[in-house]
Amino acid sequence: MVLDSQRSRADRILIPITNLFIKWKPDRVSLLSLTLAAFAGFFIYLGSIYRLLLLAAFLCVVFSSLFDAIDGKLARVRNISSPRGDLIDHVFDRFADVFMILGFIFGMYAQYAVGILALVGVMLTSYMGVQSQALGLKRNYSGLLGRADRLVLIMIFILVELIIPFSMHLWIFRITPVAILLIWFAIAGNATAVKRFLDSYRALAPS
Repeated sequence: MVLDSQRSRADRILIPITNLFIKWKPDRVSLLSLTLAAFAGFFIYLGSIYRLLLLAAFLCVVFSSLFDAIDGKLARVRNISSPRGDLIDHVFDRFADVFMILGFIFGMYAQYAVGILALVGVMLTSYMGVQSQALGLKRNYSGLLGRADRLVLIMIFILVELIIPFSMHLWIFRITPVAILLIWFAIAGNATAVKRFLDSYRALAPS
């Protein structure tokens, strides 16, 4: 939500970058973003064994996010926006989210239960935002945790895990930088999903 509200400001940077790829098809840019997200998840997983690979994961997330931000703008600039392209964008985004969070889960940066709750929160947040649009309402970007926020937090916590790693036990929980991130995703993600559901529910109430 925090960064989603700054889209107009981000356009000042993204539009010149979009123009560099003006001859590319938007679907190709979306596929490149997804591929980089898959590599990010793989490097996140391996980073639990070879820590320096977290730097590769960080760079993959950065460029995946960049290409994800410009594919839709590229379609609009070239005047080739379509429902098919919108479908590809949304589906690829969900797969990208899954790849990265599975990297954290299977890398054992936190307990499986925490990772699964984080994944559920992320999926439901995105689903409720799009479902609102599918029901004839506006796309819902409200709540504590939009996708742009998630991606920036992933970048930050990958660097923290790389530069100043720590591990401690609090009751039954193993606390690491990434564990803190996943706990936040679990709490804020599910809270955001509930809020978006209630927003749609109220908007659809009979007058």
